[in-house]
Amino acid sequence: MNSPEKQLLLSVVVPVYNVAQYLDQCLASVFQQGMSAGEFEVIVVDDGSTDGSALIAEKWAGRQPEVQIVSRTNGGLSAARNTGLDAAKGQYLTFLDSDDIVPDGVYARMLEVLSQSGSDFITAAPYRFSARNRHAKPFVRSEDLFQESRRGLTLDEHPEYLRDFTAWNKIYRRDFFVGSGVRFPEGRIFEDVATTPILYDKASAFDVLAEAGYFWRRTPGSITQSLSPTKAHDRLWALAHIQGHFAARGSSTRLNEELGFAIVDYNLRRIFFEYPKHDAETQRYIAEEVHKILGPVSDEAIARVPSPIAEWAMVAKHDDAAALEQALQAPTHRGPQRRARRWPAMKRSIRNALVYLVLRPALLWLPVMKKTAVFSSYWGKSFSPSFGPPAICLELNRQNPRFRSVVFATGAEQERIQAEVSRLAEHPHRIRVVRNTSLAYYCYLWRAKYLFNDVNFQLGFRTNQCTQKRRGQVEVQVTHGIPIKKMGLDSEFAVSAKGRAAFLARASRYDYLVSTSPFVAETFMKSHAVNVRVLATGLPQHDALVTPSQRDQSAAIRQRYGLDPEKRIVLYAPTFRNKKGSRFPCLLDVREMQRQLGDEYQFVMKVHPFNHTQMALIDFQELTDFASDPVSSPFVKLMGEVRVNPAYIPATLESEASRSRATVRKIGGSINELLSVSDVVVSDYSSLMFGYTHLRKPLVLFTPDIEHYNATRGSYFNVDEVAPGAVAKTTEELIEAIRLSSDLESWHNRYEPKRQEFVERFLLWEQGEASRKILEQLGLANFAA
Repeated sequence: MNSPEKQLLLSVVVPVYNVAQYLDQCLASVFQQGMSAGEFEVIVVDDGSTDGSALIAEKWAGRQPEVQIVSRTNGGLSAARNTGLDAAKGQYLTFLDSDDIVPDGVYARMLEVLSQSGSDFITAAPYRFSARNRHAKPFVRSEDLFQESRRGLTLDEHPEYLRDFTAWNKIYRRDFFVGSGVRFPEGRIFEDVATTPILYDKASAFDVLAEAGYFWRRTPGSITQSLSPTKAHDRLWALAHIQGHFAARGSSTRLNEELGFAIVDYNLRRIFFEYPKHDAETQRYIAEEVHKILGPVSDEAIARVPSPIAEWAMVAKHDDAAALEQALQAPTHRGPQRRARRWPAMKRSIRNALVYLVLRPALLWLPVMKKTAVFSSYWGKSFSPSFGPPAICLELNRQNPRFRSVVFATGAEQERIQAEVSRLAEHPHRIRVVRNTSLAYYCYLWRAKYLFNDVNFQLGFRTNQCTQKRRGQVEVQVTHGIPIKKMGLDSEFAVSAKGRAAFLARASRYDYLVSTSPFVAETFMKSHAVNVRVLATGLPQHDALVTPSQRDQSAAIRQRYGLDPEKRIVLYAPTFRNKKGSRFPCLLDVREMQRQLGDEYQFVMKVHPFNHTQMALIDFQELTDFASDPVSSPFVKLMGEVRVNPAYIPATLESEASRSRATVRKIGGSINELLSVSDVVVSDYSSLMFGYTHLRKPLVLFTPDIEHYNATRGSYFNVDEVAPGAVAKTTEELIEAIRLSSDLESWHNRYEPKRQEFVERFLLWEQGEASRKILEQLGLANFAA
């Protein structure tokens, strides 16, 4: 829409609390709405975020004059929305949750309809998407309401729209919203349920747009998706609140029936499904309140709701709490689709049964292969000297011609790992690469004498009997790093209550633990509930960093990775933020870094393999644009694989993501090589800081989200306090530290004492000969001979 007067048409209120991994995508979608500069404002209400969301918002505000930030202490979504409502100045108003997305151009189309109709607000179809759904899909509970576009509707004529509970798929005339007196109930969740029906009632007319108006992300762990007594209390309060409103105003029979149907079909549906998971006190409260709420709801309205919700609602309305409890304790709502989804799991179970009940007993009759060692790194995803098991494997291959080595690999990585073995091993014919969970895999898993791993093996069944290794086998836990974030039994994030038994069974297999210091060894054994022999050798993957080659290979390494031979290299290697990996929130202002450092520096980013990075976002658009710069040495160089996880892509964004996917190619290689040629490394909570410390080169920890990280992931220590280098919280502080790093004398004068304390605590046993010492102590090589 083009307005020559540049009238401020639309205020977009975006409440923000700890959504760093989604905020870029959310805000980027607002700037794809077909509105000109000056026609809209984006009010970002930072509700006390601790995860770096504020940095992302500030970055947007620095580049887009439409973005303004209102900061407040944490008070919840309702309070943040009310704050944004009070700050809004546009003729129209809309709300956008900061983990969601707006389809391209839909705001302009909705405003066009409102400008012609004169209605108080317009609503459009909400679509859902999640980590499980590749495409956005219409929200099934209200899908029928958006089959055709309509104008000038009223609630009395169309009470079915009471099922359109959400506040954020609508654009309101601001004067109407303010004049309605409606405020979001602070301190409550399900604020939309308590307010949207009342706004429908107060509107003189509303419009409907029959197209996707909002992409609603189903976020695991969100308030509305999690289980808690407060959630149940607040939903029931909201339902009672709107019932009270319509009872006071006096409503038609049809409106009351639609209200009752809306209450049962969506809201009580969730209450009923969650009921068996609550404690007895919460269940009693639910039964009492649901009985009250259903009192005014007609049996005819309940009967319209699909089974078994209708039956449960009838029991709740007409019978006592004990009958409801009996009806809900064993829900029978498993449909054919869900049963069909179980078939692949059933096939895996059948295969596992054959492997463990037939193959395993047969293999246990065969002798242990005393001259065979198995190596698995990162669940079979890697074979690089930057990881412990491959480093030991390569040393064994060099030193002991009598031993056969077997490397486990995932099916996706088998070919690449085979190529790495051929390239790195002195005698590659003595190393066999085997695919995980193949018959050969199990053969070596249950017959090889020595088992080296840095995480755990894929074992199939989670029973103690099947998890146990056979007598005569020796398992060495090499570990893939030094623990910063809490691990094992110290963190529910790492090991859930459900997975505890399987975790302990796997840990009980260890005979040896490779470690770097007494503190590290004690921490690992406590978190894994083991007491095993410690190999006080340091980590094999650090050998090349403790005692680097006398031959300077930096020029060859730079050439291999396409790095500028003249510029100072800044390596940014952050760890992942979320349990199973997801989009990494780039909290750095890369554009500002290029402006201040571009002529002298090259910024190399090594993405953690757990990160699924959505390319159609502003930060990674910048990164890929810089990385694709036609000049010979662009400012940004991306290492590793920046992947698009299609699970995060709504259907209308898929084509853009597909185009972006081609802009970055996968570059393999060793993190140790990148560390060796870097002039300064920027990291955060990654264990690579331990190995890099040996190089005595500048290290900066960029930790703007440390409070959130420590609270959600959990840490054994505060990295800001023990950092063997500088700590930065903003892009400006990071730039200052990078500039200081060019003066090594000044850097060492300031940070060398901290580095030495760090080494004493964490790296006491690291001497640069870990692979050799491990083999020697296990009797696999005699280096003294």
